[in-house]
Amino acid sequence: MDIVHSIEVKVCISEESQPIPIESLVASVKKLQIEAKLLEHILEAMNEYLVNSYCGKRYSRRNPEERYIRAGTSEKKIVTSVGSILLKLNKVRDIQENRIWKPLAEVVRFAGKQVYQPDIAMVSIDFVQKLSYRDTIEELGIVIPDVPSRMTINNRIKQMSRLLEVNEIETPMTIAMADGTKAHSQEPGKKQNNVNVLLGVSDERKVLLGVTVNQSWQFLSDLVDNEKVLSENAVIISDGDPELRAAFADGDIQFQTDLIHGFRLLGYKLWEDGKLSLEERKRVINELKKSLLSLKNVVIFHKSDHHHIGAKINQVVQSMENLANRLTEKGCFQAAAFLNTYSNTLVTFARLSLCGIDVPWNSNMIERLMGEISKRVKHKWMRWTTQGLEAILRFILVRYTSPWLYRRFRHEYMGLHGLSSIAIQISIESRSY
Repeated sequence: MDIVHSIEVKVCISEESQPIPIESLVASVKKLQIEAKLLEHILEAMNEYLVNSYCGKRYSRRNPEERYIRAGTSEKKIVTSVGSILLKLNKVRDIQENRIWKPLAEVVRFAGKQVYQPDIAMVSIDFVQKLSYRDTIEELGIVIPDVPSRMTINNRIKQMSRLLEVNEIETPMTIAMADGTKAHSQEPGKKQNNVNVLLGVSDERKVLLGVTVNQSWQFLSDLVDNEKVLSENAVIISDGDPELRAAFADGDIQFQTDLIHGFRLLGYKLWEDGKLSLEERKRVINELKKSLLSLKNVVIFHKSDHHHIGAKINQVVQSMENLANRLTEKGCFQAAAFLNTYSNTLVTFARLSLCGIDVPWNSNMIERLMGEISKRVKHKWMRWTTQGLEAILRFILVRYTSPWLYRRFRHEYMGLHGLSSIAIQISIESRSY
């Protein structure tokens, strides 16, 4: 199908002494909405060509034995990133099969009954991942002629999130990081939404393994098991959340408690016990810091000396046991219980180094990811439903962890893979008089 359109644009410029600002010319050209008018004429020409191929030219004498006849028209409004277009689509009746259809709708894929087409929906979602819904409307109005409402964008992001793949990996991940946070809720009877995230790590590459809203860690663990994205002997690095550990404590999975969180948790437990002064609590925390950070340095700088690392691990574990006993004598039972419970998970990275397995001693990578969540959804004036929050988080986190996966989804959703079947040439002849 070849369609040729001739466009003539007349530009009148007054002969004034002052130069014309280039931005004035740009604004004048954009105001014409040439792209929208060209798209409208292309679609109308395609519609006429297809209907004529079935039914012959309009008003031509019809043969009674012909299979197809015209069956009226219907209007269809579409809004794209180049502007709003009102189309009049012809219907065709198939007499043999007794059905009516619109030929153009079979050649051009519109977004069903939705007015806003995929290109403008995708651009809106690109914006709303960085801006609030209100700000998105304002900023979109600068770059596109017709802007969807906040409710339309919200509905579209919830629909499209179901189509977005969270991860795509060839082999199960052996190292993962997990963390949780909260965001304000707008649902009746619910003050906050609980967000749980599991991130796979491989050679500094991040892969989002799962994100849930208002679901337990056990739910996320079951989800990960079903998708088989986590190795049976994986190591999970986290802040030491007991519910998280209980949910993933299956088979040979091991845990590494982030050392920084370990220091903070000990300080919190000491404060809860209320037996030591601030200075005494600081000395206890510094003792633990000195012990664990020296182990970290041994693992880094004496990587090949397994005997040295093994001896250091035993020394650190013993020092934590001694510290727990001293705290028990002082009545700091919660702090002592913390050390007894988490001492082994604080040195997992060192033990695995003896097997040639490099495991981070901190969860900085997922902390940065949680920062991406915070700057978009945790402002005090933002309120979220469970479905709306989970939908936008899927887009934000996939875009952050796997940009190529997000680009592929965007490419496919906007139909850019079909560009190879379209060839458009433009020829402009300018003349002045």
